[in-house]
Amino acid sequence: MTSAIRDVPERPVPATKTGEGDGMDGSQTPGPAQGQSNYPRRDQLIGLLADAVGSVTVAHPTRVAVDGPPAAGKTTLADELAAVLRARGRYVIRATVDDFLFPRERRYRRGEFSAQGCYVDTHDHGTLKRVLLDPLGPGGDRRFRRTAYDHATDAVLSPPLTTAPADAVLVFDGVFLLRPELLDRWELRVLVSAAPDRTVERAVVRESPVSSRADVERRWRERYLPAQRLYFATARPAEHAHVVVHNDDPRQPIWETRTHPDGRLATMDRNRVAAWIAAYEQAWRTPGTAALGTMFTSDASYRQGPYRDPVVGLPAITRMWDSERDGPDEVFEMTSEIVAVDGDTAVARVQVRYGDPVHQEWRDLWIMRFAEDGKCLSFEEWPFAPEKRAAAG
Repeated sequence: MTSAIRDVPERPVPATKTGEGDGMDGSQTPGPAQGQSNYPRRDQLIGLLADAVGSVTVAHPTRVAVDGPPAAGKTTLADELAAVLRARGRYVIRATVDDFLFPRERRYRRGEFSAQGCYVDTHDHGTLKRVLLDPLGPGGDRRFRRTAYDHATDAVLSPPLTTAPADAVLVFDGVFLLRPELLDRWELRVLVSAAPDRTVERAVVRESPVSSRADVERRWRERYLPAQRLYFATARPAEHAHVVVHNDDPRQPIWETRTHPDGRLATMDRNRVAAWIAAYEQAWRTPGTAALGTMFTSDASYRQGPYRDPVVGLPAITRMWDSERDGPDEVFEMTSEIVAVDGDTAVARVQVRYGDPVHQEWRDLWIMRFAEDGKCLSFEEWPFAPEKRAAAG
């Protein structure tokens, strides 16, 4: 886990963004569930997402989907993620589904307020795959176009090709990105969620310069909201997301890794291990111990050294946790590197430096075994401190 980046507050999407083709779910918008972690600072979540991107190891550009209903905050989050990745030295391609629409005549052939038309007739996924997603994927030549449509003129575009380096990152936001025809094109899938009524209010604010409240509410409640319900019923995007970001309060978003409906892990990969390690750090910085129940199983074992007796059970781990730390305001910097993930077991190198100025430093190996619900079943720490050298005589 890298140190926190600058705090970036939520900002409204510019009024010129139409939300064309956007839709959102009502009752089926996923709520917080097991595996979630609160982040008091928004920049910590953006840093965590950047860490997840960095953990992807492929021989071609990493393609990141930031899916979500209109006015949920996905465009803002994608912009912030792109800025952090660029600050870390990555070549970032920033693109949006709003630049891959069918012409207006086709989009509205079922009617201006048709929810089915919103979901079926709006986005040109064939062109999106042909000019952007597939060239950046396995076997692609990395020569891409980031746009194929101009909403202002309702015209098809064919800009010059650009060649991306192999370690580039595509940060792509929009609605309906985790539908079946696009699902296998993403190395990292993020779903941004917010309560329907809250997104309607955000839309009223952001579009007030160009639309009346009545017009905005009608578009949302007759076209966009039903379209998203159709999306959730048919594509079930929350089940395919690697990460769900609950963005009802943009200042304090909630990160959640997702599992299969039956509780089994979709996979225990580097992204989920990185999320668990970040949740560990955040829990150490947070008052109380409530977060431990989302991180460890009730019968988990926690071994503080290879020759130490394990602390067994969540109540005992909670007591140990409180006794070991100075308090949630303890000053420290923690970084981590995932060494390996094999099935339900992961190994990571972790460095912790306490104080400012630093007065204590540890380099650890963490060996973690996870249960099917994504909680840690077994945690073993191998701590190493710098060797003390005798002063010269």
